[in-house]
Parts: sequence; C-alpha cells; structure tokens
Amino acid sequence: MAWNMSLFMVLLLLPLGESLGRMEKFSFLDLVRETKSVPSWPIFSAGVFVAAALVLSLFLIIEHLSSYNQPEEQKFLIGLILMVPIYGVESFLSLHNSDWAFTCEVMRDCYEAFAMYCFERYLIACLGGEEATIKVMEAQTRFDSSTPLLEFDYDYGVVKHPFPLNCIMRSWYLGSDFYHAVKIGIVQYMILKPICAVLAILLQLVGLYGEGKFEWTSG
Repeated sequence: MAWNMSLFMVLLLLPLGESLGRMEKFSFLDLVRETKSVPSWPIFSAGVFVAAALVLSLFLIIEHLSSYNQPEEQKFLIGLILMVPIYGVESFLSLHNSDWAFTCEVMRDCYEAFAMYCFERYLIACLGGEEATIKVMEAQTRFDSSTPLLEFDYDYGVVKHPFPLNCIMRSWYLGSDFYHAVKIGIVQYMILKPICAVLAILLQLVGLYGEGKFEWTSG
C-alpha cells in the first residue's frame, strides 16, 4: 500500500511539475536580482520558511508512508499535508514574479477542491465509515437537554435554515439526510471549482478576467 500511495503522490504532483516547467526558469542569482520592486529580504525570508515547510511536510509524509497501518485515514491525511508545500511554493512564486500569480492561483484553487474532498473523507474514516458516521449523527438527536448539540433556539439534532432559506428548504435532521446533503455539497464544490478555474483561464486569454470586479464587461 505504501508503494501505491507513493505512486499516487507522484501522479498527483506531475501536473504541478509540468505547469511549473512551462514557466520561465530562474537561478538563485536571478532570484536575487529580479525582484520587480519587491525587496530581496521578503523573498529571502519567504524562501527560508517555504524551505522549512517543504522539509517538515516531506518528513511527515515519509513518516506516514513508513507506518502505513491505517490506510483509510492516512491516504487522505497525506492529501491534506500536501497543501502545505503546494500553497507554500505557489505563494513564493507569486511573490517572486507577479506575472505567475494567476497561474499559481488557478492551480491552488484546483487543489483546494481535492483537499476539501480529502478532509471530508478523512473525517468519515476517523468515525469508522459512512454507515458509522450516520449512526453517530442519528445518536445526537437522542441527547437530552443536559448535553446540548446546537446553541441558541435550535432544536436538538435539527439544523434549521435562516430566512429566507427556511421558506423553501426544510430543516435538516442529523442523520442520513444531513450527511447526504453535506456530501452532495462537497461533490458540487469539487466539480465547480475546477470549472471556474478553466473559465478564469479562458477569460484571462481574451482579456476579460477581473478578479473581484462585478461588472458586465468582465468575469
């Protein structure tokens, strides 16, 4: 299983490496000279912390692979740990050259969707699987008033929607309904996030991409 997980990590990082390979290659001297109005000390300090994050993340991943005795939990936990080097490298590249910021942001958004999926599957694995998770939720509805689950005026084991959503959506009871609603929401996020990233690339190519702008002439 450790070899399978290692192969999975390599396949996951290949697209990242290929995308970064298309960027302009730079050496350490270029990194010091080509600051583009950013002082060298922020780049140097950022590089130190990114390097430390990479080393610690790699060490933690190797530790999990060497003690791969809980595969259902560890395989998703490794996916979460990879957020540290991926986010660190893309932030460092964006700081070094602002022209790369858009590409790095798109790549980060795509991995964010995968990380969301890993987090959800990790929590389910820690609770013993989907059926066990639903049983845990259903057990919450049987708690008495001495062990409140939700605060304020919420009923025990019931998730109510705020106005005006409560006019068109019924309340969620902790159990299979709530579990499947959350699962569908995460799956939708995983699908829509990469689609939005692709749309952002297309809009950027035609010069219509405007982050944070709410205008009819930009997206």
